[in-house]
Amino acid sequence: MPIYLGEVRPRRQEQDEQQDPRRKRDPDATRKAILDAAEDLFVCHGQSATSLSQIAKAAEVTKSLIHHHFGSKEELWQAVQERHFEEYFKIQKRMISESASTAELLGESVVAYFRFLQQHPRCVRWWSWATLEEENWATAGEKELFELGIGKIREAQDAGEIRADLEPFFIIKTLIALPMAWFQTRAETLSLIDSDVEPEALDDMYLRDMVKIFLDGVRCRNGGA
Repeated sequence: MPIYLGEVRPRRQEQDEQQDPRRKRDPDATRKAILDAAEDLFVCHGQSATSLSQIAKAAEVTKSLIHHHFGSKEELWQAVQERHFEEYFKIQKRMISESASTAELLGESVVAYFRFLQQHPRCVRWWSWATLEEENWATAGEKELFELGIGKIREAQDAGEIRADLEPFFIIKTLIALPMAWFQTRAETLSLIDSDVEPEALDDMYLRDMVKIFLDGVRCRNGGA
């Protein structure tokens, strides 16, 4: 059991603040430095091949500061994941709250997610590592979006706008999977095509047809589902 003198701080804490004065001066800066370093290493190497020692060195902090702010490496991974997709979650929540037609919302949502991944390739690499290492933890923001989306789809099914024979959860999973799968396999796709086409133009071609296929699959057909 450690022995502390009543008017003297624990030695470990003093050492941490000497090595990283940001903790004393600005805890938010320390958290950001850790998140930035962890993101860089996780994206490049995945979680399994990244150690807390590597993250501490890159962030110029001590390992004890990482434990202080985030707990374990797994909790740090989750924190980076939440930050990765925070921007998209805000966009999607606004779209859900402002939408009038659920079919239009689904079309706009698949486009928004596609464009988000197109502009944030690190998120594609992150999710690829998460899938390979089976570290796909649902964040609170992701769960909230699923709940909101499922509610909207069920309302649209009751109104005859969306096919009633489809599970709303799987509609959303498909909406997510189609854009992600494209960017995970785009390099292979380019190697298969003999036409002289720029990657960005190919993105637009796929997006156009993907939206049509997706919406034609979820909308009610003439005469019902």
